[in-house]
Amino acid sequence: MNQKLINAIKNPPPERLAAIEYRSHFLQCIGITVVCILLIAKGFWYIIFAFIFGVGISYSQGITAYKKYQMIMSLQHPEQAREFEKEKSPTRRRSKIITYVMGSSAKWMTITISVVLSMMIIQARFSRWILMLIYPLTIILCYILIYFFILYWICYPIYKRRINLKGEKLK
Repeated sequence: MNQKLINAIKNPPPERLAAIEYRSHFLQCIGITVVCILLIAKGFWYIIFAFIFGVGISYSQGITAYKKYQMIMSLQHPEQAREFEKEKSPTRRRSKIITYVMGSSAKWMTITISVVLSMMIIQARFSRWILMLIYPLTIILCYILIYFFILYWICYPIYKRRINLKGEKLK
């Protein structure tokens, strides 16, 4: 199991890397734009010209990375549901099974439940700095527990049943 996890971390799929790359370039564009707006609001308008040039570079790199992502996805064959269990990464495998059974709204539902749970669990009697640390950690912990353990525990038998109903054999 330990070697499987190390191999999963060493060898992420190329479509995942390409998606991360193009998203990071576009998020960088948004970040630079926000910095430019803040500099203009503070009166440092003469500095933003270098940042505007950075937005253009990030945008062009993002478009290039998105085209690369589209090319990789066009070469990929659509993944079959019976192949989900062959996935090396345990979190990716569980996420694919949950998405197959419950749809893509399961992640957003889990995020919402995690935020609400963390607000119910943590009382606002701590100092502000402690709350700034506890809230995000609690949200992340609740998300991991609910999504990767509870929902997976519910969805895995449904996944096995659906695959077996289609006449496909799992190992």
